[in-house]
Amino acid sequence: MSESILIEHDAGVATVTLNRPERMNGLTDEIMTALPEILRDLANQPGVRCVMITGAGERAFCAGADLGGGGPTAAVRDTDSAAAEPPTGSGGDKLQRYHETPWQLHSMPKPTLAAINGSAAGAGLSIAMACDLRIASESAVFATAFGRIGLSGDFGGTYSMTQLVGPAKARELYLLGDRIDAQEALRIGLVQRVAPADAFREQARELAQRLADGPPLAYRYMKRNLNAAMTSDMRSVLDVEADGMSHTVPSEDFRSAVDAFLNKKKPTFSGR
Repeated sequence: MSESILIEHDAGVATVTLNRPERMNGLTDEIMTALPEILRDLANQPGVRCVMITGAGERAFCAGADLGGGGPTAAVRDTDSAAAEPPTGSGGDKLQRYHETPWQLHSMPKPTLAAINGSAAGAGLSIAMACDLRIASESAVFATAFGRIGLSGDFGGTYSMTQLVGPAKARELYLLGDRIDAQEALRIGLVQRVAPADAFREQARELAQRLADGPPLAYRYMKRNLNAAMTSDMRSVLDVEADGMSHTVPSEDFRSAVDAFLNKKKPTFSGR
């Protein structure tokens, strides 16, 4: 495993740390080639019940592509801009493979959490937005950043931003590229929690543990419901919900939770 990505397992929480603090955890080809496979593997591990992604150090969660160090944009910046379609095997295909990272975070059947310890910009912000929940240090700053370097944006950021803050605010943040602080990110719904810098790691870990201790089977179908609700009509979502209930009502988790409720105990969930 590359030292640029660290993985830690503890009590059902898998923590994925982007480990290039000297480069503000900027994304390289190596990182973005490895991340999709790492996330697929974690999604398939029964013992992993929550995936938390964060950055090393205090300065940055991820400042986006490392423009000077073989970042993702290096794969596409040399393609012929006049070509209607990039040739097979070109940077366009490579970027599509990189895009498996936000897709995995968005679609895997278990909760994902971005612990935003510092600057989140460009593709780094897009990765954070692809997660189910986001907790930020009070020192974190956010910027789409693409317009500053003449790029249109990638890693699903325009989709996620529009869903999180609405189309008007998403257009403002993309077209103007203004930096916002953690409190403003909280106010507009870009993050759900803000923690003091000196307690950030602890509070992020507590939130991840809360998700890991939750009902994994219910979470699987809950995420499917919520993702369907982003693109489907109500009738379609009702059908998806009905299917999910057909799997969770007869589950051991539901029976044990009812028993715990009746006996005033805290439920424990096995995922069955």
